Amino acid sequence: MTVVDIGRWQAEASDGHAGAGRQGQRESMLARMTRIIDAFDAPCEGLSLEDVTARTGLPRSTVHRIMLELVDLGWIARDGRSYRLGSRALGAVGPQATHARIRMAAADTVQELYLRTGLVIHLGVLEGGREHFLDKIGGPFALAIRSRVGSTLAAHRGTGGRAMLALLTPERVDDLVSAEVARGESLDGWTAARLHGELNRIRGASGIAIQESETTSGIGDGGIGSIASALRSPDGTVVSLCAAGQARKVRLDRVAPLVRAATARLARAL
Repeated sequence: MTVVDIGRWQAEASDGHAGAGRQGQRESMLARMTRIIDAFDAPCEGLSLEDVTARTGLPRSTVHRIMLELVDLGWIARDGRSYRLGSRALGAVGPQATHARIRMAAADTVQELYLRTGLVIHLGVLEGGREHFLDKIGGPFALAIRSRVGSTLAAHRGTGGRAMLALLTPERVDDLVSAEVARGESLDGWTAARLHGELNRIRGASGIAIQESETTSGIGDGGIGSIASALRSPDGTVVSLCAAGQARKVRLDRVAPLVRAATARLARAL
């Protein structure tokens, strides 16, 4: 082997070792990133930097540096000193990420409220002047209620929607629903005066919205009765839980406290 050949061999060997080292370093970084993301047990769980450090076993400075990059890239979201999974980790972007987080956080609460009441449970969010249904669970009576997951309804027309509107200022309510009710008597009987009166009643009733009887085609026994309550999530999204069923079976004295308690549990989960 000539001197030139020896030099070339040494250079290639050196490059090979460097490449292997870089590959190992990349794998090590990916492993650390994965360990940090895996530290979150639930989609909406909020952890501090110290929590993530304890769960991963990584140095605090390393966790902090990597998490800052993960926040910039959308894998983790930051709210003050609390961190949670971001839209990329949840597999969604834009409003879908918020909806996915709320729906996953509410899953146990919605199921428990259904089991305790036997009523049809709706989970909704306020989008402009409309209620967007994120989830719906119930027994056979659920088929009689025309709402479906992914559909929307003018907020003032639904019990859950009115519970959400009651969290807003009257001026904001007018901005959102004026197109529906400003013409005076709307097709469903709502006027601006009637709506604001109902929203004031909801505010005075600790946020509980009630529809004692709503006549609906094909449903006997007095139509549909429903009870709803709403909350505002940390990111500002307005969310509602609504329990609905045959009017004669919706006992306000029994269901209202359950809906209020479920809303409080959801607020903690979010």
